[in-house]
Formats: sequence, structure tokens, C-alpha cells
Amino acid sequence: MKKNNIEINLLTMMLIEAIILLFFFKESLLNILISSIIVLFLLPLINHFKRNKLFDVITLLISFFIIFFLIKEISIFITYNLLKYYSTTLIVISIIITTLIVTKNGYHTFIKTLEICSYFYLLIKLISFILIIPNIDITNFNNTLLTELTINNHLIYITLFLLFILISIKSITNKLPNNKMYTLSFINPLIMKTIIILVIGKTLFNIYPYPYVNVLKRIKYLDFIERMEGILSFEYLFCFFFTISFFTIVIKNVLKKVLEFLV
Repeated sequence: MKKNNIEINLLTMMLIEAIILLFFFKESLLNILISSIIVLFLLPLINHFKRNKLFDVITLLISFFIIFFLIKEISIFITYNLLKYYSTTLIVISIIITTLIVTKNGYHTFIKTLEICSYFYLLIKLISFILIIPNIDITNFNNTLLTELTINNHLIYITLFLLFILISIKSITNKLPNNKMYTLSFINPLIMKTIIILVIGKTLFNIYPYPYVNVLKRIKYLDFIERMEGILSFEYLFCFFFTISFFTIVIKNVLKKVLEFLV
């Protein structure tokens, strides 16, 4: 039971971070905070959620959209930051093949792969955090972070995406993360965004297509620790890749249910 809880919590943390980083990374901090609180109060209702045909159709459509969007964005990210002279088509094919290999044997194999890779992922995250700290300019606080505290109509979209993530997890695992773990899942991306703004300021944050990578480019220690962004930016890739893999499993699971119904 304890092992299953760890797996659910790890999966939840990875999915929520990927969604925040990709879809809403430049969104208002207050919007993300309010959305997370709304979903937190809805968790008991999600626990009693039961699948039906309409939900399966909606799940398929949304999952295909998320996979398509993620593959598109991750290939652009790799081409822009890591492999500038490689074919985008080749990168996309590599992502698809790797995803199919990981998800071939279902959820159990996927979650074990996620668990093993998470140690490297957490190590990169810790190293990034430590190396970025000396670049923080606290004077960016008053005139940048306070402007983030605004509410707009994106609030509903963030809430719906978060609800879909948790419902998808429930449909695959029949379990949900507890309130503490759900709340904890938001801390890292929010801290990351705050640190980035403190390092480069709000103006550059809005200009750069990948502000986190640009912050990593500033890391330089002694004469041999520099140009670390290529390695440290794999933190992005972990989140995106495992999110693509998870929604591939969701699609396979839904299609299996549909085929069983037809037969």
C-alpha cells in the first residue's frame, strides 16, 4: 500500500509540474494558486467519480490533444536549445518510438521507469537550484513579483486541466494523491518561476521563449563549470516525456475498454 502511494504521488508531481511548466508557466501566480485550491476542495468529489461512455470519448480527445501538443512543443524545445542542427522530424520520431517502448507493457512498466528516472531528475533539480541561487537579485521582488498577483479568465482553463489530470490518474490507478502531496506538487514550479523572475526580472522573463534555460546559461563557476544548460534543461524533458507516456497509457486503456464493449 505504501509503495502504491509513493507511485501515485510521484506521478502526480510529474504531471502537474509538466502542465504548469508548459501550459501555464507564464501565467499569473495567483491564478495557479487559486486553481490548485479549487481542485483541492474538489478532490473528495473526484474520488467518487465513475467512468462512462461520454467521459471516455472526452478523455480520448483531450489526451490526443495533449500528446500532440506536447510532442510539438518538446521537439521545438529540443531543436531550439539542444540539437539545433538536427531534423525536427527525426526528433519527433525518436520521441514517439521511445514513448511506445516505455508504454508497451502498460502502466506497471511505465511507473517503474518513472520511479528509476526520478532519482536522476531530482538530482538535476537540486543541482540547478543550488547553482542558480547566487544569481538571484532580490531587488527584482517589489517591481516584478507583485505584478504577478492578478486574476484573469485563464483561471477556468487551469482548473479544468488540473481536474482532467487527477481524473485520468483515478481512471488508471483507482487512487488519488492525498491533500498534502497534491499541495506539495505545486511548490517546485512556483518556486522555480519565482527564482527565475528574481534572477532575470519580469521583462526578460516575458521576452525569452524559455526563461529557465536562459537562467541556466548564467551559471558559471571557476573556469570549467559553464554551459550547463544543456544538461540541466533535461529537467524539462523528463516532465514532458513522462506526461506524453502517461496519456498514451490513458488512450490505450480507454481504447481497450471500448473494444471490450464492442466485442
